Amino acid sequence: MRSIRSTTIFLALSVTAVTSHASAQAAPYTVTNGRILSAMQPEIRLDIDTALHYVGSQRWILYNVAQAEQHLFVQKSSEGVERFLWVQFEEYVPSSNGRYDYSKDAPVSASGRELRTSKQLWNVPTTEARPESDGAYSRKLLREHGITLPPQMLYERFIYLPDTTRRRELMVIYAERANSAASSLPKGKLDELLADHERRGLRAFSISSRTHP
Repeated sequence: MRSIRSTTIFLALSVTAVTSHASAQAAPYTVTNGRILSAMQPEIRLDIDTALHYVGSQRWILYNVAQAEQHLFVQKSSEGVERFLWVQFEEYVPSSNGRYDYSKDAPVSASGRELRTSKQLWNVPTTEARPESDGAYSRKLLREHGITLPPQMLYERFIYLPDTTRRRELMVIYAERANSAASSLPKGKLDELLADHERRGLRAFSISSRTHP
């Protein structure tokens, strides 16, 4: 959520006017074998690389202005988490006049749609400066399942806005364990590393019509 995350830093749904965690409505999604089906308009399907294993989901009112639902996936090795995929559906509640704006993010074409992206070498937080943020929520859910992310990861955020109202979004964040030498790479080499990471990220998920065979 650019207008929310810009003060800190990917399908959405119809909601009633709600302003508390407790009043979040039941989730209109199903998750089976690496596939998320959404009842949003337009209805879509998200397919996830099955090497990424489903951790779980949670649903709440983000910053009291947007309904959010989060689905987390990880791939682990003997070293710990190797890959992390975070899927988030959002929609502003009717009482908010907010709009999503990712005009400053780079466009990329994927699944026949335009996604907006931003990428970085990410230092995973060890403390939560904003415990109400969606990032803090994701890390809390991981911890509840005994999962801790590595200290540093290659990270890319993909955003899909499904309609012209710009009040709903799908956010997909794809991250991979970074080599300890990554932080000392010159910018050109790091950019190459992140570009390769983006190509792998775009192979880790796909968006299609909910009725797509």
